[in-house]
Amino acid sequence: MSNYVCGKCGKDFKQKGHYNRHINKKTPCVSDAKIKEYTVEQKIETITIKEMSNKDIRYIDLFCGLGAFHTAFDILNTKDKKYTCVFACDIDKNIRKIYNENYGITPEGDINTINIHSIPDFDILCAGFPCTPFSIAGKKEGFDDKLKGNLFHSTLKIIDIKEPPTVILENVKNLLSINNGETFNTIKEELQKRGYFVSFKLLDSKYYGSPQSRQRLFIVASKIKKYTFTPNPVAEITPVSSIVDKNETKFLNYEEKYNLIKCNDKIPKNSCKMLYKLVHKLTNKGGRQGERVYSIDACGPTICASSGGPGAKTGLYYIDEKIRRLNVIEGLKMFGFNDGYKWKTIVKDEEMLFYLGNSIVVNVAKSILSEL
Repeated sequence: MSNYVCGKCGKDFKQKGHYNRHINKKTPCVSDAKIKEYTVEQKIETITIKEMSNKDIRYIDLFCGLGAFHTAFDILNTKDKKYTCVFACDIDKNIRKIYNENYGITPEGDINTINIHSIPDFDILCAGFPCTPFSIAGKKEGFDDKLKGNLFHSTLKIIDIKEPPTVILENVKNLLSINNGETFNTIKEELQKRGYFVSFKLLDSKYYGSPQSRQRLFIVASKIKKYTFTPNPVAEITPVSSIVDKNETKFLNYEEKYNLIKCNDKIPKNSCKMLYKLVHKLTNKGGRQGERVYSIDACGPTICASSGGPGAKTGLYYIDEKIRRLNVIEGLKMFGFNDGYKWKTIVKDEEMLFYLGNSIVVNVAKSILSEL
């Protein structure tokens, strides 16, 4: 409990020395009128929080991809609180078809051509903006990538005009370190300039009930209150065996081209368990991500939009004493999408795995949204 309170600005102190330094500082405090003004703002903020908890919440889904945010919101819908998507966009035409097929909404295309004033008012902005400029798999150009790197600034234009109370952003973990952290600091500072409390954390989907270890950076910016990320919600890791499709018959015939080399089976707890690696018989090279064979008794590695080798995108798994990639049905379950997800009439398997490699994990999005 505070013992010393400034009569001008209302700031409180537990120690007398701190209080004395404050009242004797060269720059004077704001007046008592400002205290009254701030009190009014506090009351408005309290009302806003209460209203947000009791009304239908409207959100928009930028760079919507396969709709992980949308699926997470749908899971959280109750009779007391309903989440409604009022706008979505994605530049990929096939993604727009898939999104419409599953959610009944046709997303707009290029975010740079959108009439922002035509977007309905909303409470939450979700944006998993393209990660290629920041990813270790890309050129790591950051904002220097004029096409994709500046899509964050396109998102800011929407924020400036629509002024949503809450913004949720997702990207690769490399966003924190690219350009010595300057790129991330720019994002954080731009949001703070607009009056947002900014929180961020690297989250690994394996601690959210997903059989995939996928680390991604989530940023939650709120004008209402500072968001607090909860600790990892689950302790037990979900194994890949839980999503294995028993009907899959496409296994890898590796014997003519590769030697199968056994790996050290000592792994840290809760890590992916690599059993073997494929080494090319002619070049004696191997062991890249697409040439690693994992156990289904542990979590799997990150599904990637682009990677080489026979296990490209999903990695390889040792199943029934044979080796194969994951199929799309298994990939969808890796990300928390339900069995009824529709895509077969729109894109081929390889295209769908590419889209999955760019997706957000539903389980992680659900956990964040449930704590807003």
